[in-house]
Amino acid sequence: MSPHDVDYSWLPDHQLHVVATLAHVDHTIDQALRLTHDYTEQGPITFAEVAAGGRVEVVVKALAPLPEAVPRLVADALTQLRAALEHTLYAEVEASLGRPLTEEEARGVEMPATTEAGALAKWFRDGRRRRLPPLHAETPLAQRIERLQPFQRRDADEHPLRLLAVYTNLAKHRTPAVAAARLGAVYPDDPRSDLTVALPLKPRPRPGDGLPLREGDVLAAAPRGARIPFSVVPTVSLQRPHTEVWAIAAHELDLLEDWVRTIAIPVLVTGSYEVSSLPPQLDITVGHGDLRAELATAGRTPAVLRARDRIAAAVARADLVEVLAPSPEGPEAETVRIWLESLDNEAVVERAVRLASVRGQPHELMWVCRELIAEALSQTGCAPASSRTDGGEA
Repeated sequence: MSPHDVDYSWLPDHQLHVVATLAHVDHTIDQALRLTHDYTEQGPITFAEVAAGGRVEVVVKALAPLPEAVPRLVADALTQLRAALEHTLYAEVEASLGRPLTEEEARGVEMPATTEAGALAKWFRDGRRRRLPPLHAETPLAQRIERLQPFQRRDADEHPLRLLAVYTNLAKHRTPAVAAARLGAVYPDDPRSDLTVALPLKPRPRPGDGLPLREGDVLAAAPRGARIPFSVVPTVSLQRPHTEVWAIAAHELDLLEDWVRTIAIPVLVTGSYEVSSLPPQLDITVGHGDLRAELATAGRTPAVLRARDRIAAAVARADLVEVLAPSPEGPEAETVRIWLESLDNEAVVERAVRLASVRGQPHELMWVCRELIAEALSQTGCAPASSRTDGGEA
């Protein structure tokens, strides 16, 4: 959808505040994901080899501690997502009444998260809600609240509102989000090698799969004396408080941010989510005289997708340097690096895809490499080695 196709007329002026809250959430998620990426890229696992019969096991010797900022940034982002819902509901009740709420009335306005229909009916019958006509059962706003409840799904524990409620209750009353490093994948660099890869083998008296890494966990095993290169991919995950299942942090943040921004808020305001989705990106470090006018030019790529783009571009940059400059310490490699750094992430990935599309086709591969090298030399102001006139001997 282009900037000219979006239509935010569905968002009334009394709900414009939520745009800034969503922007704050996006910025907080971006900070958390940059930290988790830096943590995993630095190689947090130290390995050791242990003889086991005729094979050698590679085990976790030590694990670098996760930065304490990560669970706190996650908790901040999730708390603000829940606040976005609460503030939207509060503003909708006030707009329906046409006046500010009294202090006593305000205490009755909250976003329920019920796993049973009967619990929601009881919530509506509470005396505080009965004194607020917009929150009477069967009103349009009550129907919208009901539509968003966890009991609407077969597995209520998986519903985004249920997840958001349990995460934020934990963060408010007990501890920040519970985060840990887990094993994402282990694989041999040569898939034909005689390497056995494994998830942690030690039994643990806790539910859930993909449990956090611990000292002594076996990652791989190979015949004694064999030297088989392999790769280990760690991930940072969150533990869901109510089920104790571990979920990759980026996936969980993506799920909850997207649901609040594209479904929950539109449903609370209009009764439908078939409207232009609110943008996640907006610079709120500066004042905006007309917040509605800023919506048209606000960024529409959420922090999680931007993080994926950054990772893909980082991999692509490394691959392009390796292919285009065989000597990593030579001047050609530095030229290619400078060129790649001048390109945005999307442009880097596009060139990596172009190169990958001709692998296995030597003639086409040669031509694409020549085109990319020529582009690098042109953009960095360097001349091909054969045409330099630096006064050297012939």
